[in-house]
Amino acid sequence: MKETIYNNLLKNINITVARKINEQKAKIFNAIPFKENEKEVYVYCSEVNKKVEEDMLFIFRKKVILILIKKEEIQYLIKIAYLGQKKEAYDIIIKEAIKLNVSDIHYEPYKDYVVVRFRIDGLLRSMYIFNKEEYQLILSKIKLNSNIDITEKRKPQDGKISFEYNKKSYDLRISTMPAVFGEKVVIRILYGNGFNYSIDKLNLTAEQKDKLKYIMKVKSGLIIVNGPTGSGKSTTLYSILQELNKDEVNISSLEDPIEAIIPGINQMNLNKTLNIGFAEGLRCFLRQDPDIIMIGEIRDEETAEMAVRASLTGHKVYSTIHTRDPREVYFRLEDMKVEKYLIRDSLVGIVSQRLIRLLCDNCKTIIDEKNIDGKVIKLYEKCGCNECNFTGYKGRSLVAAIHVIDNEMKEKIKNINNDNSLLSNLEMIKNLKALLINGNISLLDYENFIEVEGLSFEFKKESKL
Repeated sequence: MKETIYNNLLKNINITVARKINEQKAKIFNAIPFKENEKEVYVYCSEVNKKVEEDMLFIFRKKVILILIKKEEIQYLIKIAYLGQKKEAYDIIIKEAIKLNVSDIHYEPYKDYVVVRFRIDGLLRSMYIFNKEEYQLILSKIKLNSNIDITEKRKPQDGKISFEYNKKSYDLRISTMPAVFGEKVVIRILYGNGFNYSIDKLNLTAEQKDKLKYIMKVKSGLIIVNGPTGSGKSTTLYSILQELNKDEVNISSLEDPIEAIIPGINQMNLNKTLNIGFAEGLRCFLRQDPDIIMIGEIRDEETAEMAVRASLTGHKVYSTIHTRDPREVYFRLEDMKVEKYLIRDSLVGIVSQRLIRLLCDNCKTIIDEKNIDGKVIKLYEKCGCNECNFTGYKGRSLVAAIHVIDNEMKEKIKNINNDNSLLSNLEMIKNLKALLINGNISLLDYENFIEVEGLSFEFKKESKL
């Protein structure tokens, strides 16, 4: 079953019409009315049932049109149609999001209703629908719990909530903003405190793991993890820091925000109110006798210069830069007024990365076989089941290109402006092929990734199967 079916069902349903019958009756009949006009009422049901038709006729006093859909689709609609009537709606949504490993919950108000969307494995998916009155109750609870001014509706606000579920504590970061039809809310769920970070869980190839460990053993220098927003950079950095987390070293990290508490690491949050940014925090760290420093992101000239200088004076500095490929890391540092020779001297490694969705092992289906690199492999495509919430996908995997900036590479990148092969994302194709051969991704996902990331144009020979 395709996830678009569920999105279409959600868009079609009018919850005012649906609630003209109660939830219990909808469950008994496996049927739910979803729209009406002056002469007709339309009802989703899992089978033709005279009793359903008679009951709907009695309630609506108009012609009943039965539309057959699957039983699990009916159950999905019942779940979303009546949730807003429950006092526990706020808690139910957050708990469901945690169960599905959702990164963000979006409350989006429109003219007559409010849609709740979950970001699952990087993509947004519509999950619930409320009327405006129900949303106001949930919005008030969110604001109260996050210490946000409940009366302020005209300007953006930020807050945070500590949420307990299954004996675990989750940090929720709240962001509100005024929109045309009311206040939009986004809740970011931070799972870090319950996650066991390890480079062994990054799904790197043996060669990539060796390169990463080599970079981590270098006594001093600058190591950059690059990629767009939502590409897993924080997870990679936490995994590296956990590996380096030994009694004999002093590790300090400056983050915005702290996504996971790691015992043994001195973690510090940015504080805009007190004007503590990355540059100010780094200046403080350098007076704290650090061996290893992690800066959440290099955003400005001052932070870039200080990070480079720190890496050249005996410290190992890890950070991120929001660029699409490793070459852009070099040019971004140049744009931040760091001298070319300082970039070459300080850089010891770059990890360029993305995340790709994995097929659900429970429901993926074999569609073909193909000869790849001399091996006949099975090709799979997504399907959809309860295990994956009918998306066809469950979980994501890292796709990376890791560059060791040794003395030989430092010499080569003097010519980086004239050599497009230097610091490329070519290595990502090896990751993708391994995932395809193992049946973790579909051929369509492989080809789409290659196309979207521009790898087919840059590396035609290597990307061709």
